[in-house]
Amino acid sequence: MIADARQLVIDRLRALQEQGTAMLPVDDEARLVLRRWMVEAKRLKMGLPPSAQVEVAGNAAEPSGEQTAVASSLLRVLEEVEQEEAGNAELDDPTAHAVPRFRPGGSTDEERWMLFRRLLPRWTPMLNLGSLREIPVFGQGDVRASLMFVGDAPNYFDEQAKMPFAGEAGKKLDGILAAMGLARDSIYLTELVKFRPALPRQTTNNRPPNEKEMALGASVLDVEIELVRPRAIVALGVIAARGLLRAESDLPLSAFRGLPLFHGDIPVVVTHHPSYLLRTSDMGERRKLWEDMLQAMELAGLPVSEKQRSFFLPKG
Repeated sequence: MIADARQLVIDRLRALQEQGTAMLPVDDEARLVLRRWMVEAKRLKMGLPPSAQVEVAGNAAEPSGEQTAVASSLLRVLEEVEQEEAGNAELDDPTAHAVPRFRPGGSTDEERWMLFRRLLPRWTPMLNLGSLREIPVFGQGDVRASLMFVGDAPNYFDEQAKMPFAGEAGKKLDGILAAMGLARDSIYLTELVKFRPALPRQTTNNRPPNEKEMALGASVLDVEIELVRPRAIVALGVIAARGLLRAESDLPLSAFRGLPLFHGDIPVVVTHHPSYLLRTSDMGERRKLWEDMLQAMELAGLPVSEKQRSFFLPKG
């Protein structure tokens, strides 16, 4: 329970820090708890065993309501506790936390969604990239959907509408969903990267997200997946697949087909981005995409009719 409380405090302070908060008012009771954690951190640093109860001297030395130290300083002390209790495993691993994790905090799903939308546009690691535009394009649909669709990044039309898949590719996706007996409000649709990748003198032209943008976007997407808790995920296009599955950057879409794929314990189906259907008339590829969708429906526990199964069978 103590570790859980520490983690909640750390998550909350990180969220406040990312909003630009540097100082916090703390009452006597909260100050006492924080002092105990700090003393315990020092004990662990000196190699002493954890104490069942830490005696804190001089608690009344500071008046109630006084501003505390900078939030980042407090975070650093509390993180020392976590690292020591974990046996310094993160310190021994040079790759640990190479990519910052987006942690909006919140004690309920409703609060987490609210903080997600409020904090993401101000998330420092994303802003520091300097390669993304400023308008967020958040996910859309049922936040309790059994089936989740993930694209790569917003384009010009998505950014203008502030919704994913707003252009011609979106119309193609709507048609696919209709054939599946679904609509946008019955699934959850989102993008790997929530901001349109920027270009010099950009107008309607777009570019795919780069590896750094994808890595940070995947951290944000993880939060969405935790909140929606879908039974299956469809990655629309190879870029979405690479980011979602943390795969190598040069893997083609064909490398993901025919394999059991998972994000945690959630099965993932990789298929073409709907924009691909705007560029090809190859019926073989269209049939593969449809078979991918049927597989996703089955994994999500959605009913599949005989008519849907026979869409690409010869008539007669």
